[in-house]
Amino acid sequence: MKFVLGRLLSIAAALGLCFAIDVFAHSQNDYTQRLVALAGLYVTLSVSLNLINGITGQFSIGHAAFYQVGAYCGGFLSVRFYDGSPVHGLLWLLVMMAAGAAAAAGAGLVVGLPSLRLRGDYLAIVTMGFGEIIRIIVQNVDAFGGPYGMNVQPKFLHIWLIWLLAVSCIAVCRNLVSSAHGLQFLAVREDEIAAGAMGVNVTRVKVTAFMLGSAFAGAAGALLAHFEGFITPATFAMDVSFIILTMVVLGGSGSITGSVISAAFLSYLPEYLRGLKGPEGGTLAVTGASVAAALFATIIAAGIIRRLLDQARGTPRSRALGVAGIVGATLIGKIVIQWGLLFIPYLRELKIEAGQLRMVIFAVTLIIVMLLRPQGMLAHHELSWAFIGKILGIKAPAKAVTPA
Repeated sequence: MKFVLGRLLSIAAALGLCFAIDVFAHSQNDYTQRLVALAGLYVTLSVSLNLINGITGQFSIGHAAFYQVGAYCGGFLSVRFYDGSPVHGLLWLLVMMAAGAAAAAGAGLVVGLPSLRLRGDYLAIVTMGFGEIIRIIVQNVDAFGGPYGMNVQPKFLHIWLIWLLAVSCIAVCRNLVSSAHGLQFLAVREDEIAAGAMGVNVTRVKVTAFMLGSAFAGAAGALLAHFEGFITPATFAMDVSFIILTMVVLGGSGSITGSVISAAFLSYLPEYLRGLKGPEGGTLAVTGASVAAALFATIIAAGIIRRLLDQARGTPRSRALGVAGIVGATLIGKIVIQWGLLFIPYLRELKIEAGQLRMVIFAVTLIIVMLLRPQGMLAHHELSWAFIGKILGIKAPAKAVTPA
């Protein structure tokens, strides 16, 4: 009874969170609404790719292809059949999500079956090639709008549904890992040969991971098509696959929590930098001296922190305080270096718009994280009170043992 009640409360909390996000988004301008929607879509994409890459250990870098399959499947069906369909409104959108998920799952099966004998880089090349094949096909089919794109009608601005899909993806992956069936996925990740020797059906596990991850990506694509109202092949270019992969790696391969945090952060950061304004209301611009000083200070700080983490023998709390002190010193060092560089006329007069630096900051952030923590922010861990206590060096109280 307690288990059922807990599940019901979790479902109610998830629905409440989704509707709260929807209310917040619709109280903002159109730009903010789009950012919130994209964040939810990227959470779904990163968590679903984490199921393939992090939890099952298959190196796929063509996730945008499944995203595209779902978007064009849902968009094409709406353009052709919506007006004459007896189903309209939210129910139609749910049907399109199911259609996009089914089409993407079929594409995942097509990729998964022939690639069963491939691992690592070879599997990555196959998935990347599949993504390019899908994009080229769409560009050359007039029914999909060709390279000019396709108008999708009707549009649906149900941001709560986008986040409900993200929460559902998180719940499915989390419950899968926590169940006995999820141990098979983890076993395949650690050692395929040993897993097969212990009776795990490696073929079924790999195909299931590809199909399930692809299905969520396809459903997200259908939602994107009906939220934006217009899609083009450029929306699903190869760099989108790399961005999704970056979210998984940055958060920690195998960590669902890490994928959620990195997806929300990395989907928001570039757009936030694009819209920064200066004191006079114009586009924010920084001097070349400021950019150079930030890079120098960051590189020096990364080296010191790496050395601290390699040689430190203290508690996790003392190491965390040391890192915090280095970060503070880095900010002061950046100001000092910038003051010195201002004596160079070229760097003093060079003006760079903040929006032009967004992808540079994106790349530098990833490089620094990979240098300092190659396993990602959370590695294979999930966010919990016990994990937070472990980071802070706080021991959990021992459980009392009742005498027999």
